[in-house]
Amino acid sequence: MNKSYTAYVASDLYNAGYACDGRPFIADSFYVVVENEAGRRFRHAVTFNGTQQVFCEETGDVCFPDLREEASAKAERLAARVNAALASGKALAPTFWDEVDPVYGSDEYVAQGTEAKRVFAEKQAG
Repeated sequence: MNKSYTAYVASDLYNAGYACDGRPFIADSFYVVVENEAGRRFRHAVTFNGTQQVFCEETGDVCFPDLREEASAKAERLAARVNAALASGKALAPTFWDEVDPVYGSDEYVAQGTEAKRVFAEKQAG
C-alpha cells in the first residue's frame, strides 16, 4: 500500500454482553480502514470497543460504561499515524491489515466481481 491510500475511522455494532434482563447490549466498535481511489479497502486488525461489560461486586449487576468517545479518539489517532506513514512513503505491515470488500459500486467492486460472489454465497446458504 502506498500514498494512493487514505486511512479513516469506521464503526460497526457488536454484542458487548447481556444486561441483567437478559437482553443483548449492542455497542459501537471503531476501527481504521485504508482505501484507494478505485475503492480497494483494507481493515486494521485492532478494534476499539465503545464499552465493556462490568460486574458490580456488591450487587452482581452488569453495566456497560460509555467509552465511545475514548474509543473513537484512539481510532482517530491510529488513522492519523497511518496517514502520516502513507504520506512519507512507508509501506503498511501486512500482518495488521486484512482486505475487505471494496466500496460498493467502485471500480474494484466491479473488477473483483463482489456482487456475483455475494449472490453465489446467498444461493449456497439457502
